[in-house]
Amino acid sequence: MSERTWLVTGASRGFGRVLAEALLERGERVVATARAVALLEGLAAPYGDRALALALDVTRPEAIAAAVARALERFGAIDVLVNNAGHGHMGTVEDAPVADARAMMETNYFGALGMIKAVLPGMLARRSGQIVNIGSVAGQVGFPVIGYYCASKFALAGLTESMAAELAPLGIRVTLAELGPFATGFAGAMDIVPPAAHYDLAALSREAGNAGWGAGDDPRAGAEALLAALADPAPPRRLILGQPGLDVVALHEARRLAERERWLAVARLEAIVAG
Repeated sequence: MSERTWLVTGASRGFGRVLAEALLERGERVVATARAVALLEGLAAPYGDRALALALDVTRPEAIAAAVARALERFGAIDVLVNNAGHGHMGTVEDAPVADARAMMETNYFGALGMIKAVLPGMLARRSGQIVNIGSVAGQVGFPVIGYYCASKFALAGLTESMAAELAPLGIRVTLAELGPFATGFAGAMDIVPPAAHYDLAALSREAGNAGWGAGDDPRAGAEALLAALADPAPPRRLILGQPGLDVVALHEARRLAERERWLAVARLEAIVAG
């Protein structure tokens, strides 16, 4: 992998932190951002001029503009944008307030979009660059009790696919990394709205296929796998990371296929369902 400048949001902990560490160890230049810049001191200090730690709240357009300007002032260009900043939420659609859904979209979707809009002009001018959106298998499967989080990741997935199609002819590569469970503490940091008593959470989880996930995979292994894929001349547009994620997506794909085949005649408008 040739030396490039990477901007990684949400680098204070979890997958973003591990990814930023792996990049710096490989000799890359990294702009690591987080809401609390103090949490990045231990990451950036050992690497001198190759690392730049910045405070960034991706829900604030003025903060995005300032961070990108600082990155360009230091390094001249941003070659790779990694949209990792995000947070989780647990609560049924019935119980969780609409405000929680809006907050989830502001960070997980509009925050990523704001970063893309800020970095893309430079990539277009050079006709080169790479955008990496950190998604989730929850962007393919509507898991119960994390509906707002799933909605934000479904939205990010759709944006990524459209953007990838638009930008490929212009020399810019786009990848959606869809994470399964990783041992980052992400789930434990989720906002939680207690569900009503009529929900059997254990049964819902078993039906969804994520009941036995446990602590999750090693995030360093996930980061290394992602970097290997991104270094390929033709990187994937969508990449599921981790066997548990692969398994749960395969389960739901099989269910969707069975349902589609069952209702094929109706889908083709060849039959009318009696009302």
